[in-house]
Amino acid sequence: VLLAASRVGAESFVDILGRRAITRPIGEALAASVARSLPVPAASPGVSFTFDPETHAFRRTTEVTGQLFLERAAPLGRGRWNLDLSYQWVQIDTLDGHDTADLRDTGPPIIDHRGNLFTVPRFALDLETHEVTMSATYGVTDDLDVNLTLPLLASTFAVHATARRVADGGLQSGDAHGSAFAPGDLLARAKQRLLHGGWGDVAAGLVVRMPTGNADDFQGTGTWEVAPMLYATTPAITVGGPVSVRGYANGGVDLDAENVDHSEGRFGFGLDVGLGTRVTLATAVLGREPFAAPASPGFFDLFRVNPQNGKVSRAPFLGLDRNRQSFYDLAIGGRVVLWRETVIGFANVLLPLNDDGFRSDAIPMVGVEAVF
Repeated sequence: VLLAASRVGAESFVDILGRRAITRPIGEALAASVARSLPVPAASPGVSFTFDPETHAFRRTTEVTGQLFLERAAPLGRGRWNLDLSYQWVQIDTLDGHDTADLRDTGPPIIDHRGNLFTVPRFALDLETHEVTMSATYGVTDDLDVNLTLPLLASTFAVHATARRVADGGLQSGDAHGSAFAPGDLLARAKQRLLHGGWGDVAAGLVVRMPTGNADDFQGTGTWEVAPMLYATTPAITVGGPVSVRGYANGGVDLDAENVDHSEGRFGFGLDVGLGTRVTLATAVLGREPFAAPASPGFFDLFRVNPQNGKVSRAPFLGLDRNRQSFYDLAIGGRVVLWRETVIGFANVLLPLNDDGFRSDAIPMVGVEAVF
């Protein structure tokens, strides 16, 4: 009833869910939210360079940046390149705090277009993405950096559903699954330092998201987005011996070019803890605040019938809450210099701080970058 018996050859993940009235809204919700939930590493490299007028050469700053999702206001340095390669594993585990492998709708029976009544004792979703991100940053001037970032996404998606007929208690099950490998959305980023002093740096940024990913496979947003940003970084403060700390603040608005209601505010605050000149640990709180709810009122509602009195009502499928959602995450990670001033390794884990929407219990990331 809910799914075809086998949809391995379906055109997209949205097709796997089907275009039926009961499952179509789930596909649209996934397509709208999952791509924005795929983490994108910051464009800022682990080190930066400043011109030394005494030696007439660029010298590396003594500290290593630990933040992997917050931008550093200090630029990379004129004529310098930073190449970055990272891997992340994203497993969608929960929907509004409920395990996606154990979703169900066993309340008042749903009524279909033929008048049949049924419940859904199982509606399991399984979405897994392996994300390899390539990033290149170039220092155009002493204060201006430009960056291109492209993720390559290998995704698998499966749905397992069981419907129970109210009339005779009979069960009917359906399974569908598929996979997709393709580029995600291409990001073009620029950062211009505005202020520099003993109290720190302030920079303005611009992020342009190009819809090169397939939204129907949950690998892209399907729309152009522009995000003006502001970045601030404090100077490194020595707290004892080789240990130093540095603060970060990022904020801006991600504007959807096709529908402003789908835009969202973005912010983050973080702290680096430097251990000498080769290792820096970092922690940050990242936030996304959408302008509006992801769907209009009643978007997930289905007609239901009370079998005792025959009264018809409407209620959302699976009890989905379509109020405006907020997304908060905790990032814990750092960088270590692996070879001279050129090769740097990094690792991070992203942990959700709330339950809204489709979320992962943890998103690990590892990678390596080279500066030259």
